[in-house]
Amino acid sequence: MSWNAVTDHAHTFLSAAAADPSRVLLALDFDGTLAPIVDDPEDSRMHDGAADALADLGNALGHVAIITGRGVAVVRRLGRLAERQGLDNLIVLGQYGAERWDASTGEETPPSVPENVAAARPEVERIIAECPIDGVVLEDKGRALGVHTRRSADPDGAFRQLKPLLAGVSERYGLVLEPGRNVLELRASSLTKGDALRALVEETGATVVAMCGDDLGDLPAFDVLRELRAGGLTTCAVVSGSAEQPLMAQQADVLAEGPDGVAAWLRDLAAALG
Repeated sequence: MSWNAVTDHAHTFLSAAAADPSRVLLALDFDGTLAPIVDDPEDSRMHDGAADALADLGNALGHVAIITGRGVAVVRRLGRLAERQGLDNLIVLGQYGAERWDASTGEETPPSVPENVAAARPEVERIIAECPIDGVVLEDKGRALGVHTRRSADPDGAFRQLKPLLAGVSERYGLVLEPGRNVLELRASSLTKGDALRALVEETGATVVAMCGDDLGDLPAFDVLRELRAGGLTTCAVVSGSAEQPLMAQQADVLAEGPDGVAAWLRDLAAALG
């Protein structure tokens, strides 16, 4: 099995979901969870097994959402969401909830570039150009700037060297610095995935809630799961495990072996619904 139940909440969630699928909200991160982490962010693609399982779950569960730090338009394109079967009611919250796309209505938040992000970009580009470690690349996310060290000659060394410099940029321009797996993201919005998940629960009225994630940006959503559980809801934290973020496993009710394991868990969830 490529996923393991770490706590009893894993089994409780499956039982509650099978008993009343209409009350379920299934929320998922994209990169590292639904899609394997790759060197070039533009090469990211949804895991085929996860896409197939979501096609079944989209018709069975009350609500399915993707909550990501990427922009909505990028996730729609890379995930080929318009082509997927069974995702007619999918909600995508991009930029940690600052952007939204509803598959059922086609409504999408128009992309924009905040003034402080645009102003910070030349300084971020200069910092990257002056970095003595080659291979650091900039990803323009519109409302955020992602500085990727994965393709550099020394990913961890470049990350450590750039982090305090980019922290200074974030302070000067009023941006939020979000560290991740070999990426440092500067974003205009202070929203977190926890904010996005909490708002979705309130909007949908879901009482059975799962969040699948892999990185530090998912921690606020896992915190919200614990809050909801304390309030009487049934919740489940599914962690897509990785060697880069081993401490994330401590958050798990379900620990999956990367996107392969998440896809397997999604298939098993679909099977449990009958």
